[in-house]
Amino acid sequence: MPDWQSYAVEDFIPFTPEVYFRLIERVNESSWPIHFLFLASALAGMGLLHVGRRRLAAILLGVPWLWAGIVFHMRGYADLNWAATYFGWAFCIQAVVLMLCGFFGGFRVLKWARPQGAQWLGWLLFVFGLLFYPLIAPTWGGGWSQSEVFGIHPDPTAIVTLGALMVGAKRWTLWVAAWIPLLWCVLGGLTLQVMEAPWALSLFGVAVLAFVGNIYITIAWRREGANR
Repeated sequence: MPDWQSYAVEDFIPFTPEVYFRLIERVNESSWPIHFLFLASALAGMGLLHVGRRRLAAILLGVPWLWAGIVFHMRGYADLNWAATYFGWAFCIQAVVLMLCGFFGGFRVLKWARPQGAQWLGWLLFVFGLLFYPLIAPTWGGGWSQSEVFGIHPDPTAIVTLGALMVGAKRWTLWVAAWIPLLWCVLGGLTLQVMEAPWALSLFGVAVLAFVGNIYITIAWRREGANR
């Protein structure tokens, strides 16, 4: 029997950094210009939560997971990694989870007021994933063709979703809908670490911040309930 302790993460990633980043370029080329549509859908989704259109907001957050799961994982990444098909199905499941949460009251109506508590952290993650994560690869010399965008690529899709959940999810939805994005941030961080990408730690940082933030929100809700 194989000694699993002798294996490293690199043994489960059978491709080079050049091949992986070329995949990102190919997905960008095949998806252009849908990038802007998904960026707009994320902003529109948060706006709809402010006006009480929670079901439509959930759809706008869920559809990008379907796209990333099918186009990036199943049609692209699967050529490099046998596990990508399973990743793709996980992303499709996450899309369904988000939509079901929206249709069954898992999101709350946001108020046009200053964010409270961990909502600040949620907005920070949302803005980071939506606007700043796409700038990382070009900043490190990868060029705009390697820019990763919400809805097109899995990493920013997970980050933006974690932020949106911290801002707008109700109690049970926060954890039900957060596990797949959290796990992907860890898997994505490990992959980037093997690829020797300088920004690999950012995904680990997002996972830690989101997990701690969710715990903080849960404790705050329990205290609020106990004081009633």
